[in-house]
Amino acid sequence: MVSKERLKGKNWYAITAPNLFGEKQIGEVLAVDSSMLTGRRIAVSLMLLTGDPTRYYMKLFFKVNKIEGTTARTIFDGHECTRDYTSRIVQIRTGRIDTNDVIQLKDGKMRIKTLVITNRQVRTNVEKAVRARVKELVKQQAEKKTIEEFVNSFIGGNFQNGVRTDVSKLYPLRAFEVRMTKVL
Repeated sequence: MVSKERLKGKNWYAITAPNLFGEKQIGEVLAVDSSMLTGRRIAVSLMLLTGDPTRYYMKLFFKVNKIEGTTARTIFDGHECTRDYTSRIVQIRTGRIDTNDVIQLKDGKMRIKTLVITNRQVRTNVEKAVRARVKELVKQQAEKKTIEEFVNSFIGGNFQNGVRTDVSKLYPLRAFEVRMTKVL
């Protein structure tokens, strides 16, 4: 139990998700002044936002950008897959290929890290070909969209399915995931 002296002069602020997630309340925070909240980063599980238990491994990050009364509005700041999910899909005798790119979208830049899991260990020339194709597909898909449209496509899984089917023509893939994004 928190003493009343520690709460004196502080106010509760409700933190809401962006329009993309229906402006749901994602938390509450106690602060002396609302200016202390601007720029604060909040992590939320995608499962809690959408109610979809199949996406338990995605953690979304939001940044408080403006205060309206006792409501703190946020913008999307990035996402990350949990380490337990990543280590579960990377298994013995499978190949792991990572990419790391900065992509220019219609309304900003974003760092996108992807993870490709092949059915077996692959040779270097196959690894280079798969990595190049993944980078090309990510760039093609992302440049046409705004940040909100791109986030919506990879959260729903449509983006991953499209890349997986295209790259599987080069070499059979076990899994493809957007491992991390960060708005720059």
